[in-house]
Parts: sequence; structure tokens; C-alpha cells
Amino acid sequence: MKEYRVHSKPKKKVDSRDKKKTDTHSSNSASKGKPSSIEKTKPFASKDSFYLRKDSEPRDFSDPEGKSDRSLEITSFSNPKVKYISLLKEKKFREKENRVFIEGYREIQRAYAGFKSQSSILPKFQPEILCISPECFLGKNEWELIKNWKIPVWQFPKAIFEKISHRDRPDGLILLASIPDTKFKKSYLGNLENEIILIIEGVEKPGNLGTIIRTAEGAGVHSIIVTDPQTDIYSPNVVRSSTGILFTLPVFQGNTDDVLQALKVNGFSIKALSPESEKMYTKSELKGNLALVFGSEQYGLSQKAKDSADELLGIPMKGEADSLNLALSVGIVTYEAIRQRNS
Repeated sequence: MKEYRVHSKPKKKVDSRDKKKTDTHSSNSASKGKPSSIEKTKPFASKDSFYLRKDSEPRDFSDPEGKSDRSLEITSFSNPKVKYISLLKEKKFREKENRVFIEGYREIQRAYAGFKSQSSILPKFQPEILCISPECFLGKNEWELIKNWKIPVWQFPKAIFEKISHRDRPDGLILLASIPDTKFKKSYLGNLENEIILIIEGVEKPGNLGTIIRTAEGAGVHSIIVTDPQTDIYSPNVVRSSTGILFTLPVFQGNTDDVLQALKVNGFSIKALSPESEKMYTKSELKGNLALVFGSEQYGLSQKAKDSADELLGIPMKGEADSLNLALSVGIVTYEAIRQRNS
């Protein structure tokens, strides 16, 4: 783990007889609730970060017997680490710090599977800190998962963990890691045969994106490319609604024009979903290398996506509603493509 340096204002000398005992794991600069200015070494070069240097680490909380020394216990609300982790729930701060906030046993377990994957195209991340609160654990498997990571562990009492958690009922596990590089590269499309790729244009709602990721993985699609996104694909809500599948299925980001052009060059058939189309999705051949394109919840497909498509498809609507939920539409058409391939 990288070492971090704390810079704080010079302090007046205090007679040792009047000096009060303080939390050995809390920064003195945070005693009034104001974090110090911190300079970090690469790769997280944010000069004003609240992240602290490596503290003294009494024992490893992933090892109940305390045989190792790579972790620390935090018991004070005023510790700047608490504020730092809480701020990571905000998009701007995550982007500034180049951090992803992964919470939950199942999500962290799947992140570990992705971290250990040998896939050459799966976006990789660097795990940094595992935050835990045994008082919140729901079972007995948490310790095994903690040991697997082999990274520093910060332990918090339940009350403090609830403050840094993004959930109403946290299960005692949060992983802090670097944001993976998700930039789409044309080379990812080489040597593919009979694969399905989903193109999600301008998605706005994290819950929809997470559900789409789960659905795509369940259907066995090759990858997802999110073009011109209007939401943070690594937000805690996407992580949660995808149940961590975000870290085991390749998910990329790119520009709509560039992505669709690359797909055409590599021989993909491009089928786009639009309520304007009179041709039903069941009447189209959805075999071979196939790219299914879906528009945003509010605006649907852009004109450039419609113009680039080989075919526009629709889903029949018999009632007053003129469209379906984005994630539901993705599931319906994707599984029709799977049905055709298996028939």
C-alpha cells in the first residue's frame, strides 16, 4: 500500500502535563471536525484529499487471532478517514479521487472474482482498503472473504460504519478501489463469432443500468458498451443493482458514432429498438454477431443511432402505455436473440 503524507498547520507547544489523551488512530487536525490538507503519492494525485498517511497498525482484523499487522481500528467519528469515505458516496468526489465505492458481501465477492479473472478485456481495478464492521455481519463467511483480498483492513464500530455506508441496513463490508479503465477499444471486437453486444445509449438511471448488466450476464452476452452515458457507471447504486456483476462482465464506455462504426467494420449486424418501428423484434433474425442498441429512458435513440442501424425493431404495446422500462426492453429482446440461437 502507498504511504500518504499529512500536512497540517504548525502547533503551539503544549505542556505535557496538560496534554489530554487522544485517539491514537485519529488525526489531531481532525479534533475540531476539520480535516487536514493531504498530498498523496501516485496513482491518486489529489492534493486536497482527506486521505491519510499509513497509520500505526496494531493488528490484522481479518485474522481474529491477531497474528498479522496490516490493519487498524477506527473508533472516532472525528477521524478524517470517516469523512473521506463518506464523501466517496458523491460522484464528483469519486471522480476527483479516482475511486469506486463497493459495498456489500455479494458485491465484494463478485468484485474479487473479477479481480482474479484472466479475461484479457475485462476492465481491471486496483483494490486499496477494505472497511469492515463485524457488528453488522450477517453470516460467518465474511472473514474468509476479507482474508482473500490481502489488503489493509480498517475496522469500525457499528455506529460509525452506518455513517459511512450508502445503505439503510449495511452488512459491514465496503471495498475502496481504483476506478477501472473502461474506454472502448476497437481491438475488443476482433475474432468474435456469434456474439451479442449491447449498446446502451445515454442511460440516465443507475438502477436501470445495474439491472441491464445483470440481465446481460445472465443471457451470456459478450459485453456492454455504454455510449454517451448520463450516469456514473460505477456509482454505488449501479454496483448494488448489478449485484457486483459490473466487475465480472466487460462494460465499456464510448462515443456512439465511434462504437457503431467499429461494429460495422467488424461485421456486426446492428439492430436498434425504437417505438416508431412497425417491425416486431420477433420477426427479425437475431443470429450471428449482433449489436442490440437501446436508447435513453427519456429521449430514446438518437438520430445518429437510428441512421447507423441496419434495422429498427419494436416491441408491441397494446395498452395506453407507449413504451416499456429500458431494462425490461433489453431483457425481452436479448432473450429472444438467445431463443433463436438455441432453437
